[in-house]
Amino acid sequence: MKKILLITTTCLLTAGISFAQTVSSFAGKAHNNPSSNVSNSTADLADAYFNKPEGLAWDNNGNLYVTESNKIRLIANGKVYNRSGKIGDPSFSLGYKNGTGNAASYYAPTAAVCDAAGNAFIVDDGNHAIRRLTRFVNVGDGQIASTFAGGNPSANFGQPGYRDGTGTAARFEAPKGIAMDKDGNMYVTDFLNDCIRKITPGGVVTTLAGKKGETGSTDASGGANARFNSPYGIAMYDDNHVVVTDFGTPALRKVNIKTGGTTTIVTGFPHKDGSLADGGFRSPRGVAVVDGLIYVADNTTIRVIDETNKTISTFAGSKSSTGNQDGVGLDARFGILHGLGYDGGNALYVTDHSHHIIKKVTIDNLAPVADFSATKTNIEINEETTLTDISGGKPATKRSWVIEANAGGTTNVVIVKGDLNKDKDITVKFTATGVYKVTLKVTNEFGVDEVTKSLLNVSTVGIENIELLSLNVYPNPVTGNTLTLNLNEGSFDNGELLLMDMQGKIVDRETATHGSQHTMILPDLPKGVYFLNVRNNGMIGSRRIMIQ
Repeated sequence: MKKILLITTTCLLTAGISFAQTVSSFAGKAHNNPSSNVSNSTADLADAYFNKPEGLAWDNNGNLYVTESNKIRLIANGKVYNRSGKIGDPSFSLGYKNGTGNAASYYAPTAAVCDAAGNAFIVDDGNHAIRRLTRFVNVGDGQIASTFAGGNPSANFGQPGYRDGTGTAARFEAPKGIAMDKDGNMYVTDFLNDCIRKITPGGVVTTLAGKKGETGSTDASGGANARFNSPYGIAMYDDNHVVVTDFGTPALRKVNIKTGGTTTIVTGFPHKDGSLADGGFRSPRGVAVVDGLIYVADNTTIRVIDETNKTISTFAGSKSSTGNQDGVGLDARFGILHGLGYDGGNALYVTDHSHHIIKKVTIDNLAPVADFSATKTNIEINEETTLTDISGGKPATKRSWVIEANAGGTTNVVIVKGDLNKDKDITVKFTATGVYKVTLKVTNEFGVDEVTKSLLNVSTVGIENIELLSLNVYPNPVTGNTLTLNLNEGSFDNGELLLMDMQGKIVDRETATHGSQHTMILPDLPKGVYFLNVRNNGMIGSRRIMIQ
C-alpha cells in the first residue's frame, strides 16, 4: 500500500513582496541640452541638471558621489552639491587642475570609489589620471583634489601613455572603471591600453592582466598572457576576483587579483538571454555585484548574470525600445546606460547618459520569501522527517521553527536533530497521531517572512486513506455539488470537516453536529484532486476526493 503524508500549504507572505524589480527616478531633471542646463552649487534631487553623469560611489557615511563631464557632485540629505570642479558650461571648463572645491578641474571623469577613511578616488578619463578627493566633512568644508596616480600635474591636461610606477610617474590611457578590495588596493580598467592595472594604497601602479598594444579576448592562468579589448567597468566579485566588462569584445571577464588569471563568463554579440554559453551583450559598461549575482549596464538594459546557475537575463529595460520611463522590470525604459553602482542595501543606481539622470532600481528579490521542504511525505508514529529551509531572497540572518498540532500546542513532537531557533535543517518525529503544522519564520536585512504548512494525519499505519475513523464517503468521484459522509460506528459530535485543494487551501469547512451521516454542500470547484480531513471525538480520518 502507498503511504502518504498529506502536506498542505498556507503562505503568509509579507505585504509588498514580489519578484519584480522597480525602476524609479532618483536624481536629475531629464533634458537634451547639457551645455545650457547647468546646475548651481546646490539643488534638490529632482531639480539638479547633470551633464553625462557616469561614475557612482558611496562613502562610509552613505553619501553618494557622482562623476560627470567636468565635476564631482555629492548627493547627501536629499540635495545635490557640487564638491569639486567647475560649475559652468563643460565646454569651457574642462581642464586638469588640483585644488579645493571649484578651483579644481577635470576632463570627463568616469568612475569613483571610496576608501575606509572616506577619501574618494576619481578616474579622470580625459586626463589619464586617478585623482584623490579628501573626505566629505560638511557642506562648508572644502574638499581638496590632488593627483594620486598617472597624469602629469604640471601640464594643462594629463598625459596619456603606459608605464608602471609610483604616483604621477605611472601612465594610463583613458582609464574607465575602478574597484577597491578590502585591503585598499585599487583595480583600474585601462581602456586604450587593454589592461587591468593595480594600484596599492601607497600609489604603486602595476599591470595585473593584459598587455599594452595587444588587443584580444584570450583567457590565461597568468595575467601577462591574458588579452582584453577595451575593458570598461570593474567591480569586486569576491575576496579574490574582480569582474570586468570587456566593451570591445563584448564580454564579461573574471580576473584573479592575486595572479591576474582571467576567465570569460559571457561573451558574444548581440544581446541574448539564456545560458551563459549562448548569451551575449550589446554594449556592456558599468558592472556591480550583489549577493553573488553580477549586474551589467548593457546599452539600454540592465542584465543579470548568475555564474552558479550559468544564466544571463534582462533584469530591467528593453533592448529594442528606449526612453525615460519608470516601471517594473522590462516595462521600464532607459537611454544609453553607463555607470552602475550598488548601495549596499537593496538597490542599484544607474546613470543614463541620454537623459542626464540617475535611476534607482530596487532589487525586490533580496527580501525573504519563506519556504521549506520535507524529506518524507509518508509519516508514521516515531518515523523521522527532515525539514529544510529553502526560502528565497538573500540568506536568512535569523530563523525560527514552530511545530504544533492544528488544534493548539503539543508535546508530541521530538526534535531529533537541530535548533528550532537557528538551524536551516531540523529532523523531527511525532509520537502521537494527529494533524500537525510547521511554521518557518525567516529574517534578513531586507525584511521578514513566514510560511505555515500543515503535516496532515500522522498515523499508526500510513495507508492511502487513513481510517482511524471508520468512514465512508460518496459519491467519489463527485459529479454534483454534494458529498455524503457516513460513520460506520458512533455519531458526529461537532466534528470538523475540512476540504482542501492540492495547495493546501481550505475550499470548504463544515461542522457535523449529530447523527452518523452528514451531507456537505460543496461550492463550485474546479475539477481535480482534493483532500477531505475529518476530526471527530479525538479521532481522525482522511479521504482523497476526485471532483469531475
